Amino acid sequence: MNRPTPLTVQDVAVELGCSVDEVRTLIREGELRTVACGIRPGLVPRHQLDDYVRRNRRRLEDLVDGHSGS
Repeated sequence: MNRPTPLTVQDVAVELGCSVDEVRTLIREGELRTVACGIRPGLVPRHQLDDYVRRNRRRLEDLVDGHSGS
């Protein structure tokens, strides 16, 4: 079974609707894990992004809906 190609930080930012710096923060804080793919470090496997979205679905939906609780 072939795994989907890992995503770049830019790809993840587009999918989450946030900035590249915010994605890098998620990686630094351990919310998203990366893998080295050949000589390219810092690629996010599709299953890691899917897991992150699943874990944070409520918070992500609240941010989109404008109900961030503030």
